[in-house]
Amino acid sequence: MKAVAKENLVQLKEMLQSINNENYTRQNEILSGSSVGQHIRHILEFYLLLVSGSFSGTISYDKRQRDIRIEKDQQFAIQTIDRLLQGIDTLDETLAVKFEGDFTADGTAQNSTLSSVGRELAYCIEHSIHHQAIIKAGLIVLGLSELTNENFGVAYSTIRYREN
Repeated sequence: MKAVAKENLVQLKEMLQSINNENYTRQNEILSGSSVGQHIRHILEFYLLLVSGSFSGTISYDKRQRDIRIEKDQQFAIQTIDRLLQGIDTLDETLAVKFEGDFTADGTAQNSTLSSVGRELAYCIEHSIHHQAIIKAGLIVLGLSELTNENFGVAYSTIRYREN
């Protein structure tokens, strides 16, 4: 699974190496007023929390830092991906972790459940693919569809289905 996560991050990195900062930060109506950079930040922060949580024993995606540098500077986002590629290598997918989250609008119901680093890695991959599909729609609206390939933002099960 680590290889798949790294492949996913490399796919993001390749797109980031092709987009200019203006298009990276441009707010887009199809993205509900957000930017490609904001979606990239969101993806990367989930992976960052997974890596750090694997060391602390608790993963909470609610505790994102929302680091503006990732969403405003694609070079910083690339550097973050490079750090994540190294961090993913350190993961022990069999390690049990506590997953915490509050799934209410008013923030009054903290929940926790047992999970594993491997399960959370799978979640980060699927979460990333979901946001990549949204990013791809935004790039199409900007006239930048050439920055991605036909499998960017497509679930691996769908790719396999299409190939049969």
